Amino acid sequence: MAIPQTPATLLHDPQLRFRAPLLLDLLAIQFLGRTAKLCVPFLTFSHTEPCFTTLTSTSISISTSTVYINSSAVATPSAYIVPTVYITTSPNGSGRLPSPYTFLPGAQDNVAVYYGQSPDTKSGGLSTLCASPNVDIVILAFVNKFFHAGGYPAVNFGPACGPPNAAQEVKAPGLQNCPQLATEIKSCQKAGKPVLVSLGGWGASTSFSSDAQATAFAATLWNLFGAGHQTPHLRPFGTDVKIDGFDIDNENHSTDYYDTFATALRAQFAKDKSKKYYLSAAPQCPIPDASIPIGLMAQADFVWVQFYNNPSCNLNSTGFASSFEQWSKLLNDSSGEKQPRLYVGSGAFEAAGSGYVPGSELRGTVGRTDSHVVGSMGGIMLWDGSAALKNVDVHGRNYLEYAKAAVL
Repeated sequence: MAIPQTPATLLHDPQLRFRAPLLLDLLAIQFLGRTAKLCVPFLTFSHTEPCFTTLTSTSISISTSTVYINSSAVATPSAYIVPTVYITTSPNGSGRLPSPYTFLPGAQDNVAVYYGQSPDTKSGGLSTLCASPNVDIVILAFVNKFFHAGGYPAVNFGPACGPPNAAQEVKAPGLQNCPQLATEIKSCQKAGKPVLVSLGGWGASTSFSSDAQATAFAATLWNLFGAGHQTPHLRPFGTDVKIDGFDIDNENHSTDYYDTFATALRAQFAKDKSKKYYLSAAPQCPIPDASIPIGLMAQADFVWVQFYNNPSCNLNSTGFASSFEQWSKLLNDSSGEKQPRLYVGSGAFEAAGSGYVPGSELRGTVGRTDSHVVGSMGGIMLWDGSAALKNVDVHGRNYLEYAKAAVL
């Protein structure tokens, strides 16, 4: 190949990342002799505009495990300094395409998104979200009533679900039959993106009357959504889908027996050694949270604090940074060695409520937390993913892109 392959000029600038590798297109340009040009978008986090590299077969060099793109191919304003960039195609030099994604629960740059309840939710949208490189975790909303007809919960997972099937109609009419959503969940999991089921939401009926009831409900959820087998005919996603955990979004202003509930869920998780299960919590930003006890949060893997619809600590308020500092300290002091990852919860569109921050300002706003993190930053949570994908600004960038850029 005529293109120089000098490792010293490869991409080391942390301000520059591929928005998408488009590796198959690169291979096609090089090996199929396409004459059409390809534009690969970059995100430059110190600027609001994306810059672009226009590629032809003469600007790409491919070795056994690496694709090199010559810096001379860059068509971008001179203010940008773009070195030669590369994409590794295989960690072992085999030339095979790698697994597209590996979820890292301890990372500081994850983006978690809720799904199912915004006006922008539509059938098929979950697969679209999970295909985005800017999404790491999906939370399905909601199980909105813990004890409905027949003693089973009621759910509303959005337009991808239908009415109860015959068995559900008889024993658990509050459940839904969701074969299409089940297919999309499997697609997400195949892509390496964990899918959690959220319990609660605004106006939900999510109270317990005793420790025994909380423990029994954890078993019910395990049999409906996890690896349990006692009620196969009632499972909303069928018997071949096991979700990756549960999210606690209790907003009923009662914390009774929730510590026990979290412990019981963890006990259910331990029954299945074939995969990792996660527990998350979504408290409001005022401290202490009125509905989720700190004892539960100490057992969680992720805590995404809702810094919206709370004027004293909204993301766009002067109280945000100090509130985040308090949350970081609270979780650090309460969790021992296993400290949950702390996420900044943000509305992803103006109608999500007060506290909305435009995408172009998100990095600067979230950046105010840098000096307050005690090694526990996990990333950003969005309400919700469908709205974030549709919320596109004048630069052509959607809110998911800005969210990922804000935590890198």
